Amino acid sequence: MTEQNFLKDVALLADLSERDKQALVEGLEERFFHAGNVILHAKDTSAHFFLIKSGKVKISLRSDETEREVTLTYLKPGDFFGEMAILDGEPRSAAATATTDTIALVGAREHFLTKLGENPQVALNLLAIMSQRLRRADQQIEDLAFLDVQGRVARMLLEMAEREGEETEVGILVPLHHTRQELANLVSTSRETLTRVLKLFERLAFIKLGRKRVMLTNIPRLQKKTL
Repeated sequence: MTEQNFLKDVALLADLSERDKQALVEGLEERFFHAGNVILHAKDTSAHFFLIKSGKVKISLRSDETEREVTLTYLKPGDFFGEMAILDGEPRSAAATATTDTIALVGAREHFLTKLGENPQVALNLLAIMSQRLRRADQQIEDLAFLDVQGRVARMLLEMAEREGEETEVGILVPLHHTRQELANLVSTSRETLTRVLKLFERLAFIKLGRKRVMLTNIPRLQKKTL
């Protein structure tokens, strides 16, 4: 991926000229992380901002007492993380782990805050993205509190369809960018339970599973699972 194509997909830099985009990433250090490397630990006091150039990063929380881990989201090229600790100066709120070999552009707190001050549009984009993330986190909390595993899987499929589904004559085609284990982590269940639920939905003709994709064939029935 060229630098220009990479910057095109960065929502944080939306509505900026190519010149302004290049100026904003100047001074960022390119770092490589092997798959499995923990980039940030929860409660770390480091203050760096990370912009993913390639690879995939898992954002998660882990209980020290039960050793249970909850996956909040997976981030892809063009996404960023680490902004909260930079803005409020508090320790990291979650862990970030490279799930594939990953390249990120990394900047220090001072650099990030300076660029925000110089570009009000970037600050507005940041607020919008953080608001979207907060809404998703609220939905995850609500789902964990009130939905059983079938409801959580149905909600996940519907959200994926809304974000990147393609309408066809027989339903909505959704590409699957995650492994079964990663999908299970997103709904706080085991891989085996997720597989059973997906096969049940397929038997009920709610979905049709394919290789790295799923066809949602009965949206109303999936929606009922989330009520």
